[in-house]
Amino acid sequence: MKLLFGHIGKYKAASILSPVFKLLEACFELIVPLIVAGMIDQGINKGDMGYVKSRIFILVLFAVVGFAVAITAQYFAAYSACGISSSIRKSMHDKLQSLSIADYEKIGSSSAVTLLTSDVNQIQTGINLFLRLLLRSPFIVVGACIMAATVKPSMALVFAGCTLLLTVVIALNMKFSIVRHRESREGLDGLVKKTANGIAGERVIRGFNKTEADYEKFETKSKSLNKSQIKAADFAAWLNPLTYAVVNLSICLLIYRGAIHFNSGTLTDGQVVALYNYMSQILIELVKLANLIVSVSRAYACLKRAESLMEIKSTANSGAMVLEASKPLSLTMKNVSFTYQGNQEESVKDFSIDIKPGETIGIIGSTGCGKSTVAALMSGIYNCTEGEVLIGGVDIKEIALSSLSSSVGMSLQKTRLFKGSLKDNITLGREGLSDEDISRACSTSCSDDVVSSKKEGLEYVISDGGAGLSGGQRQRIGIARALAGKPGIVILDDSTSALDWGTEKRLLGNLKELPQKPTVILISQKVRTCMNCDRIILMDDGRIEAVASHEELLKISENYRYLNSLQVSGGAV
Repeated sequence: MKLLFGHIGKYKAASILSPVFKLLEACFELIVPLIVAGMIDQGINKGDMGYVKSRIFILVLFAVVGFAVAITAQYFAAYSACGISSSIRKSMHDKLQSLSIADYEKIGSSSAVTLLTSDVNQIQTGINLFLRLLLRSPFIVVGACIMAATVKPSMALVFAGCTLLLTVVIALNMKFSIVRHRESREGLDGLVKKTANGIAGERVIRGFNKTEADYEKFETKSKSLNKSQIKAADFAAWLNPLTYAVVNLSICLLIYRGAIHFNSGTLTDGQVVALYNYMSQILIELVKLANLIVSVSRAYACLKRAESLMEIKSTANSGAMVLEASKPLSLTMKNVSFTYQGNQEESVKDFSIDIKPGETIGIIGSTGCGKSTVAALMSGIYNCTEGEVLIGGVDIKEIALSSLSSSVGMSLQKTRLFKGSLKDNITLGREGLSDEDISRACSTSCSDDVVSSKKEGLEYVISDGGAGLSGGQRQRIGIARALAGKPGIVILDDSTSALDWGTEKRLLGNLKELPQKPTVILISQKVRTCMNCDRIILMDDGRIEAVASHEELLKISENYRYLNSLQVSGGAV
């Protein structure tokens, strides 16, 4: 509940006013049966129509004022629920953004999506109902018992017994339903994850005729979710009928005993009507309270999931050092090893290299040798398991994230583009970038022809994922994104794989002509991409096999000569 209380803030007044107005409305409702009883006993039975008309006027007045009070209470409840849930959603989003990639992978994208959407909606609904009913319903139940006692003290025992029994029923329901609702939310996470994977891999699934197999996996997840939801619904399903049964039996007992007292002359017909009305109020409010318990139990389960997210201790770098912007930087890796979470085998093993400022380094090796992992360690996406990574002589863990992101520009093989203009996809919200910076980045990355081919230029709006652009065009936009901030280190992780040789050659030449002379890390499987680098790191199974220029590697490395013979001498692209 700390998460909830921490976000009440400016909604504290509204959160108090909503129950207060609801209690005021409840007071009107508790007085109404007494007015009706008086109208029957003092007005109708004695033929005093003036008294009846005065009581009718009071009832109409109560209805008008009660309506206004109820609307006001609803407004404050909705205002508080929407505001608090929105604040919780923002906090969770900020928390996700502050986590490292390793932390985020523990949570999973499916859980993150469910938390930010469905779970927050459930919390909002729970807060709304809580403010509107949690005080009102018990107040009316207890108040009806007290008012019944003022009418006939001996009859109040029926009300007290009914209330006590239903309190036990509701408490037991809440105890078991919270666990079931938490399980159903976890089942929803699994279904969302399976759905997202199926949509992302749609082409591959269809291409290999695995649609039926994918559907079977989806059906399995769906059935699992269905079972957990049925278990959660079971507790809610019997709560309303049981509530009705207990209250209706109490009404039967009330009418039976009321008839006995009426015949003996100790109860008037107006008082019997008042007692019946109070029991009916208890019935209505307990049914509302039962439904409230179901919704609040679901919201509480979602709130606990949200609190679990907020309690995660981020392993992201939290340093404060600031590197000098737009200056070529050195990059040193000392005995670096790295193991992905859940894996037993190291992906990078005892990796050591000292890269000088302004140097161009190539990293080459077969698929799965650890090239992209090294790139992720160089850029700070992952923290090494052993060893240390230094940028500009400073441990990467001690560098402020804002400084690290501006000092290291990285482009991946698969560029992720977002719905918006080309300019927005290049700047990614970086306000300090000038039009000149963007134009130079486009020119250097050879994406200027992509911009010029569009009538709107940089304002051309692309759809999510960059549909309508070729793989090579998306890669060039991604490279422009990495270069726009004029970083001191540029890492291209196989981000020229979709480019033809002419465009790639022009791009590599443009990188050498950059005025700030950044340190460039070229990662590729193609020899000719790296052959003109100052040095080339040849990797094999997560280790450095050799570090030398292209000509020297041809002399000292059998593996490199083999790659060269396949790609360059053999004419492969």
